[in-house]
Order: sequence, then structure tokens, then C-alpha cells
Amino acid sequence: MSEQPLIVVVEDDQSIAELILYNLESEAYDVLHAESGDQLFEKLLHEKRSVALFILDVMLPGQDGFEICRNLKRDIKNQWSSFLFLTARSTEKDKLEGFNAGADDFLIKPFGMRELLARVKVLVERNKERIALSEGKILALEFDDPDALSAESETITIGIITIDDARHRIYKEGSEIEVTHREYELLKFLMQNNGLAFTRDDLLNHVWGYEYSGETRTVDVHIRQLRRKLEPDPSEPEYIQTVRGVGYRFVESID
Repeated sequence: MSEQPLIVVVEDDQSIAELILYNLESEAYDVLHAESGDQLFEKLLHEKRSVALFILDVMLPGQDGFEICRNLKRDIKNQWSSFLFLTARSTEKDKLEGFNAGADDFLIKPFGMRELLARVKVLVERNKERIALSEGKILALEFDDPDALSAESETITIGIITIDDARHRIYKEGSEIEVTHREYELLKFLMQNNGLAFTRDDLLNHVWGYEYSGETRTVDVHIRQLRRKLEPDPSEPEYIQTVRGVGYRFVESID
């Protein structure tokens, strides 16, 4: 069985697909290509390996990329996979729908292959980190070693918000709140550095994990979503505060 990461590309434009596949294979990735959701799920029935990264075009015949992503995430086999959307649509509404579907990243068409490969590298590494973290937690539980688990995780509570990193869960007044992976990572970073102000570029680099060349409004979209889910009054945020002329910070404490 191949030890190379498996990447699935769902793209119905043959010229774009051929270019992506050529570049990915040149970087020694194993690549599986499908032109539609139906074709993808048919091929996955015969694929025993886990997928490190799904690259999904948004506009596809039949199911669109967002629907495919939601369906893939229902399968526990894909729980650690990363998801990159390719789209010609760059509106905030489109991105929000994608992030809610489970996207890790967006790439706006037309794009360069160097940028694609840079993002692919980060997302494949993120897949490895998720698997390693999961295996580490399972091993700690199997051997009844709480120290092994707590060494790499923590619980942070500020006011009514709690982030339980061991279980990868967020709570508001004791009730679990559903968030996307990126929303979780953004909130975790802000809460770990509570009281400190970060620019949008800082947050992109720390949370997205590389020199992000897209719009910094991506941060604003995620902040808005977190406020909607967590703040008592999203229009007057108490926790995730805007620092004028800088960016954002998580409040240091709630009296």
C-alpha cells in the first residue's frame, strides 16, 4: 500500500483537472480524480485508503462542492480529512456557506499552481497532525494515563465560554456549541492569548498556518460567526472584541 498522502480532486473542467493532477503527482502525492459527486462516491467505494485532502470545485454537475463536503463529513472515515474549495465565486455569502459545510480553505479561480501547492502542503500536514493528536489521545485513554492526555491539552474558561481542547469541544454556559474546525482553531488561539490584540494578518498566519494570500476579510467572516454563536449580544460583543486600527482580541476576564 502506498505511503504517500492521498488527495482527491473533484473538478469537471478537464483542462484545470489535468493541470492540477500533473502538479500534485509531480510532488509525489497519490491523486484520485472525479468529475462529479456521483463519480466520486462510486470511486470511494473501492478506495480503502483514507484521504488526506479533498480538493472540491464548487460548481459541479449534480451535487455542488458544498453538498459533497457535507456528505463526505458524515462518513467517520473522513473525519480527519482536510477540505479545499476551488471557486470563481468570492462573495462573503459563498465563503460562509463553504466554511459552514466544513471547508478548511478556499482558492479563488484563476489561481497559480505554486499557490495551490503551498496550500495543499499545509492542509496535508494538518491532516497528519489531526490523526497524530487523535491517536495520542486514544493511546493515553487506553493506558489510563491522564498525564499523557493533559500534557498536550487544556481547558480554558472565561466568563460563560469554555474550550475543552482534550475533547475538541466548545461550551457556552455548559451547553456545547457546534463550530467549524477553523472557528475552533481561531477561538482557541484567541483564548490562549486572551488580552492580546492581533491583526488580521497575524490571525491568518497563526491560525491558517501560512502566509495567506487571500482576503483578510476571511478573518472577519469567522469572527462574525463566532460572535453569533457565543456572544450574549453579537452586536455588542463582550468576549471577542474589535481593537480599532489593529484587529481583534479575546477579553482578558469577565467580572
